Amino acid sequence: MLCPIAIENIQSDMLLHTALKLALKSPHSPDVDWQPVFHTAKDRDWQILLSDLELHRLQPLMFYAFKLHGCVRDMPKFVLQKLMAAYFFSLQRNTILFQSLTTALEPIYEMSIYPVLWKGVVLADQLYPNVATRMIGDIDWAIAPYELTSTCNVLERLGFTCQASMTTSDAVYYKSPDQILLDIHHRVRLFEGKEHLQITQTIQPHSKILPELHILEANAMLVHLTVHLLGHRSEKGLLLFWILDFVFLLRKWGHHLDWDILNALIPDSATWQFLGELLHFLQVELEEPLPSMFHPLVRAHRPLTLAAITRQCRLAPWGLPRPKGWFKLAACRVGLQTHKHRYPQFSDLLLWMTDLKWETGRLQSALSEH
Repeated sequence: MLCPIAIENIQSDMLLHTALKLALKSPHSPDVDWQPVFHTAKDRDWQILLSDLELHRLQPLMFYAFKLHGCVRDMPKFVLQKLMAAYFFSLQRNTILFQSLTTALEPIYEMSIYPVLWKGVVLADQLYPNVATRMIGDIDWAIAPYELTSTCNVLERLGFTCQASMTTSDAVYYKSPDQILLDIHHRVRLFEGKEHLQITQTIQPHSKILPELHILEANAMLVHLTVHLLGHRSEKGLLLFWILDFVFLLRKWGHHLDWDILNALIPDSATWQFLGELLHFLQVELEEPLPSMFHPLVRAHRPLTLAAITRQCRLAPWGLPRPKGWFKLAACRVGLQTHKHRYPQFSDLLLWMTDLKWETGRLQSALSEH
C-alpha cells in the first residue's frame, strides 16, 4: 500500500505532467484529458505546481497554454493570478530586451560586424508560440576576437556598462541602461575549427522590434543546447524550460538536421549519450514524435524521467546530494543560516539514491564506450 506522502507526490506529479502535455499540445497531437486531473487536484498540488513552474521558468508558457486550451476556469484563482502576472512580466521584460538588443546591433551592423545570436532571443522570436512564452535571462552573442574592441567601444558610447568582475578568457559582459545583461563571446571553443560547416544563418525576425539577425543554424543550435544543458546539470539540474527548447527546435527546424553535421559538431560520446537520454525522455514521457534519424540513438539509451528531473532540480540549489549540501540544509533547518530556496520534499531526500545509482550506471556505460 502506498503511503500518504507517496500518493500526494503522485497527484502533484500528474498535475505537472498534464500541464506539460497541454503546453506542448499541437494540432496534430492527441487531446489531453486534463479535467479529471485538475478537478481532483488539491490546493497543495497547485502550490507545488506553481513552485515547480517557477523553478523551471515555465509560468508564462503555462499561462498561455491554459488560456489557449480553455482551462483557466477549472483552476484555483490564486494559480491563475500568479501565472498571469508571470506572463505579462515576461512579455514586458522580453520587449525591453529586444529593444536593448536592437539599440546595440544597429550601430554595430554599420561597422560590418554581424554578431551571431543563440539561445533565448532566437528561441523566443523564432520557435516559441509568442515572445512572452520563453523567458530570457540575458542576450548571448558571438563575434570574432578582432571585432571585440570596436564592439565594446560602441556599447560604451550607448551607455552600456562593462561588468568587469564577470569577464572570462572567452567572454566579456555588458549591462544596458535598462539592466539587460549582454554576454559577448569572442571565443566559442565548442565550434572552433568547425566554421567550414556553415553553422550560421541569417533570418528575418518575427518581432518587428528586431533587425535582421545572424543566428546558429539548426544543427549547431541543437548541439549548443545539449552542451549547455549538460554543463549546468550539476549546478541547477535539468531545468524543464531548457528541455522544452529541444521540442520547439525539433518541431520547427527538425527537417534541417543532418546526422553527418551533428556528428562533426558533437564533441564527445558523453554528449551523444546525454542527447539520446534526453530525446528518449521527450518520446516516452511527453509522447513527442522525433525525426526518424534519431530512432537508433534513442533506442540505445535509457530515458530520463520527469520525476528524477524535478527531484534533481529541487535538490541542486541546495548543493545536494553533495556533503556540503546536507550541512547547509541542516543549518537552515535549525536557523543557523538563511536561505532563499524551497525546502526539498521528504520524498526527494529519500529517493535521490535511486538517481545516484542511475547516474553511476550511465557514467560506467559512457566510460566503457570511450
